[in-house]
Amino acid sequence: MSRRRSASVSRLSAWRDAIAEDALPASSMPAGGWKATHNLRARPGVVAPVHRASSRTLGAALPFLAESGEPMAGAYIGPNLLSRSTFCFDPWEAYAAGVVRSHSMAIFGVKGSGKSVLAKALSTRLCRLGRKVAVPHDPNGEWTRVAAYVGGVTMRLGPGQTARINPLDPGPRRADVSDADWTQEVLQFQRAKVRAMVAILRNTTELSEIEHTAIDLALEQVHRSNSTALVPMVWEALRHPESHVAEEIGAGGQMLAHTLRRVTVGDLADLMDRPSTVAFDANTPMLTVDTSELLRASAETKALLRLATTDWIERGTPAGPGQARLIVHEEAAIALLNEVAGGGNLVGRVSDEKTARHKRRSNCYLIHRINDFDALGDRGSALHAQALGLLADCDTRVNYAQHTGELERSSQVLGWNRTQTELVRKLRRGEGFWQIGPERVAKVRNDCTPGELAVFRTDGPGAAPR
Repeated sequence: MSRRRSASVSRLSAWRDAIAEDALPASSMPAGGWKATHNLRARPGVVAPVHRASSRTLGAALPFLAESGEPMAGAYIGPNLLSRSTFCFDPWEAYAAGVVRSHSMAIFGVKGSGKSVLAKALSTRLCRLGRKVAVPHDPNGEWTRVAAYVGGVTMRLGPGQTARINPLDPGPRRADVSDADWTQEVLQFQRAKVRAMVAILRNTTELSEIEHTAIDLALEQVHRSNSTALVPMVWEALRHPESHVAEEIGAGGQMLAHTLRRVTVGDLADLMDRPSTVAFDANTPMLTVDTSELLRASAETKALLRLATTDWIERGTPAGPGQARLIVHEEAAIALLNEVAGGGNLVGRVSDEKTARHKRRSNCYLIHRINDFDALGDRGSALHAQALGLLADCDTRVNYAQHTGELERSSQVLGWNRTQTELVRKLRRGEGFWQIGPERVAKVRNDCTPGELAVFRTDGPGAAPR
């Protein structure tokens, strides 16, 4: 018998004797265990083979375990909690790098999740990098101090305010356009605006052929004797058309005149019946339009002013490499899908989104939940499909905390898998799940300084930011 085996037998004998006497001896086993085969006490000697791969490959093979971590240029947002790296974002830089296919983005989240704070943090930090920002509709007046924070300006609209915007104002003329081309461009813009106003006031987008003709001829009549077209002028031209026009359209213009009467002498008068009293400053870092005075106004009034201010800003933004502008749409679902507008605003927004990237505009839509889109009508309807199409044009989507009952619908529309849905379910306040283009994802905590939070918070002193 070998010496090692003899020692092992002796230890077993001592163990049996100790058990029989009900007294176990002190253990003499070393801390690392006895290095004997199959005794289950030896230190493990199995070492996993080393696998080398790029972060891009690991990010695709192991989603949410390994993120690509490739840095993006832009404004600092906060740490990426998936890759433990710094997260920055600029829609134009992301587009130039081929990460996204459009400049526009949508931010989803319930009240109190941090959605509004992210929009303000991104906007102010982009301003510091030389980008321009505009908020065409600020229903709560909460962007006023944000604009002042970056040296911007705020325009106040509503009853008792002196500022006015003419909804038929075509904006500044481009230097490369001839007189004839500019005249046609202005007429085309004003035709579209009069039709949009009628759609809002009538709660329908349907106009007869005679009414289309009446609008065209009324605008031509106005332009023959006036350098600036106003809604009251169009109203008068519809009420009292020239003799040859009256023969052509008959009574077709009278119903339009009755519709537009509300804007001139009716309940919507004194808001959009005068020339613009303010000029658009394309060089200001941030321009906001405070419409908080309209809080109790009719839905038609809000929709018409929203239409006027959005067009005023978009047409006032000149195209060019130095004029990239972020346009923040507060309460976007209400603004775009307002039932009074009959979907007319949505049709125009979808059409504008197709050309926004060529004009270097980035639309940022703030939306509470995906189900807000479903309020437009039955799923499968034309307007519902357009709403989802608008969302599809936003290649950057940021999802903050949502109600549990909304997650299933959100996962269907936004294409989340089970892991992503669970990640959104567990988001804390100030954390957002970013979908950037078809390949990039990130879980980002929005970092703000105490000074920034004092400017960004919206629910009063000491309250948590939205």
